[in-house]
This record gives sequence, C-alpha cells and structure tokens, in this order.
Amino acid sequence: MLEVFSKFLSFVGDIFDFFAKTFFEEPVYFFSRVLEAPLSSFYELIFVLFLLGVAASLAWGVVAGVVNRSMIRFIQPVETYVRFFGKVGAWVITILVVSMVYEVIARYVFKAPTKWAFEVAYMLMGTVFMFGIAYCLQMRRHIRVDFLFDQVNDKTKAVIDLAGYVVLVPMLLWLTAGLWDYFHQAYKVDETSGESAWNPIIWPFKFTFVIAFVLLLLQVMVEGSRTF
Repeated sequence: MLEVFSKFLSFVGDIFDFFAKTFFEEPVYFFSRVLEAPLSSFYELIFVLFLLGVAASLAWGVVAGVVNRSMIRFIQPVETYVRFFGKVGAWVITILVVSMVYEVIARYVFKAPTKWAFEVAYMLMGTVFMFGIAYCLQMRRHIRVDFLFDQVNDKTKAVIDLAGYVVLVPMLLWLTAGLWDYFHQAYKVDETSGESAWNPIIWPFKFTFVIAFVLLLLQVMVEGSRTF
C-alpha cells in the first residue's frame, strides 16, 4: 500500500515539475531572448503582446469582479479578448483568399507560380481554425447531443456543463503545456518547415496552437463561472 502511495506521489510530483518547467522556466527563456533583442522579430513582439494581453484581461476581470462583487465583471474582459481573436481569424480568411487568387493568376496566366502558396495556405487556414475554437465555444456553436441535453431542466443543464468544464480544465492545461513545449523546441532552434522551396521558420505558426488553447482555457473558465 505504501509503495503504491509512494508511486502516486512521485507521479503527482512529475506532473507538477512538468507544468512548472513548461509554464515558468520556458516562458522566462522566451522573454529573456526577446528582451535581449526587442526589435529582432515581429513575431516575438506579437507573441509577447498576446501573453501580456492574457495576463491583463485576467487581472482586469478579477479586480473588476472583486470590486463590483459580480461574476459578470470577470467575464466581460476575458470574453472581449477571446472575441478579438475570433474576429482576427475571420479577417485572416481575406488574406488567405487574396493569396490564393494571386497564386492562381500567377500560375495559370503568367506561368510564374509562387514557391510560398502551399505553405501560406495551410498556415493561414490553420490560424483561422485555431483562432475560432474559443470563439465558437463563446457563441455556443460546438456540437452537443441536444436530443438528450434539451430534455432536462436548466439546473440539470448547468450541472452537466459544470461537470464537463471541470473535466476539461486539467486536460486543457496538459495540452497547453505540451503545445507550449512543442512551440518552444521549434523556437530554440529556429526550426523551418521543410515542406517547400520557400522553407519558412515554422515556430510562429506553432505558436497559434498555444494561442488557441490558452484562449479556450480562458473561455472554459468563463463558461464554468456562468453555471454558478
């Protein structure tokens, strides 16, 4: 029994060590690199602003919620931040369409295809998808089993939603940690895509995965708070 308990504590310790390294040590490296050369990369500046925006929206929400003793005050800034990225994702579709029209004209009219069209297409489409995940939850457009859910009263619906969010939060923390590490490994070595002659750096696209799941985590927190 003691051996099983010891292994369990060791497992819990490994989990805490993983999260500490992922959410504290690696971001410190990222910020230190940015501070050493603050103008070296447009992408780095954008990502720092995103992380600071997450912290600011949470802080603003918590302070406003405590001061006004209202959960709505916590919800509003977080939802505004999520909605902003949803709209950014919608505008990215315009860039995707323009780039594809340009590629078609260049390829079939001028016989001069670009070397970047394929990679731009999947990166922009992936960005649209990633930025829309949390916004879709905010608009309650994700698929659910309505023929069962609609048969119960509002109180039971709230309990079901809360149970789902409680289960989802640790999974999102784990996935976000893994995606941050996935991004960070590419960032440290300036990994390139290797998919075409253009061969761009890939870590800016990988960071959109982090953005997506951080925003989804924020929105899940908001949805969970609504059930109270």
